Amino acid sequence: MTKAARRQFLPTHRRDGATCRLSVKPERDILPTIIDELNRGIAADKRLILELSRWETDTYPGFHPEGPQGLIDPILDIANCDILIGIFWKRFGTPTKDRQSGTEHEFQCAYDSWKKNSSPQIMFYFCKKAHTPQSEEETQQWGKVLAFKKKFPQEGLSWNYKNKGEFERLVRNHLTQLIRQNWGDNN
Repeated sequence: MTKAARRQFLPTHRRDGATCRLSVKPERDILPTIIDELNRGIAADKRLILELSRWETDTYPGFHPEGPQGLIDPILDIANCDILIGIFWKRFGTPTKDRQSGTEHEFQCAYDSWKKNSSPQIMFYFCKKAHTPQSEEETQQWGKVLAFKKKFPQEGLSWNYKNKGEFERLVRNHLTQLIRQNWGDNN
């Protein structure tokens, strides 16, 4: 919304995108609950509305010359969201036309936008739960996650977590801090 709308005390929408792999489904599935709690708490106090967008819930089946990611990109509009939450554990994902996975593609869209506009805020989490790959493909997937983490941009701070409970506490706390420091009141 525009600054004029903020001065009129209308709610401001903040779009949050989540990008993650199926190996972190429990963590991904807790995000709507966290967003709902924040919308009833600190976000409401700051006259904000957080809106969670995920390809699993906001896109639809179809065809695109760029493949599935070509359908996902205009709907999620990652470059114009306010926050991108990325989650990795043992699976990197399916390749797109330009990257090794949809998550990497979405991260790069957000990172390119951040370098130009200082937005979106990019919050990436890596699960440190023990895992023993059971196949060569699982080993390769996990290796790609580790390589991505190793080349994570110097300007960024990612976070590790051990289980769903810790992830939930961390994300709730991190989003609360982000809202408190960046939006509402005099911001």
